Amino acid sequence: LAAGVILLVTLGWAASAPLPTRVFVALPERVADGDTVVYAAGSCRLIGVDAPERKKGQQPGQPGAENAFKALRDEAMRGPTTVLVYGVDKYGRLLCWVIDHAGYALNLMLVESGFAEAYLTDRSPFAAGFLEAQRRAQAEKRGIWNLRGRESPSSYRKRMREEK
Repeated sequence: LAAGVILLVTLGWAASAPLPTRVFVALPERVADGDTVVYAAGSCRLIGVDAPERKKGQQPGQPGAENAFKALRDEAMRGPTTVLVYGVDKYGRLLCWVIDHAGYALNLMLVESGFAEAYLTDRSPFAAGFLEAQRRAQAEKRGIWNLRGRESPSSYRKRMREEK
């Protein structure tokens, strides 16, 4: 009976969870910012992650942006990564879950370490894990959660658009 319940729960979860549309292994060409890795196959926006915005032209960057960028760059560039693609965003970027050479999910590392906040949609795989990682980072005041007057990246982007 227990095996049947486990099977039904597992099948129910698998049926409702989004599945990757593509998987590849590659060494990144570069890291663009704290939540985007560029491969020969395309630019990958990390699913479930919203890192502080880096400086762009005359637009100032957010506190913590360079830390997020460096953390992602240092981990992603250590060796080939496994990339699970879950679609494409409105800017043409691949929506990705990136796993480093050691088998660690970089998306989750950024949230868990306080370099980025969880950015979840109905298509976000592993949402519960992101929320738990963010809760721990907030409770321990890691990274961005230790900044006074912290502004979320989405609020910052909106404010920058309005100031133009």
